[in-house]
Amino acid sequence: MPSRIPVTDTADYISKAAPAAQPILSTLAQLITTELPTATPKIKWNLPFYDLDKKYVSIAAYKAHVSLSISADLTPDVLAQAKEAGLTTGQKRVNIPLDQAVPTDVVKAVLALIK
Repeated sequence: MPSRIPVTDTADYISKAAPAAQPILSTLAQLITTELPTATPKIKWNLPFYDLDKKYVSIAAYKAHVSLSISADLTPDVLAQAKEAGLTTGQKRVNIPLDQAVPTDVVKAVLALIK
């Protein structure tokens, strides 16, 4: 999303994202709720966040990718796994290009870091 449009919940955010980002966002939201069933969904800064105790996961759509961010640093193993899957990374995030399927195993490994 080029700018942060006000949204009410995750479904609203996904519906307002670029069409190419919507399937990735939907898959990520489903994986988060499956892998972290006690996480509380919230909207912060007009982005979907999932709070888990004092930790969080967030998703965000951008022009060329969707980001999955967590409150913990990614481990060297997870960084290597993400790069092997063709993803760009940061200290606490992975970026999934809009033309790539969601690498479920990488996402589960990222989410496991905050369980």
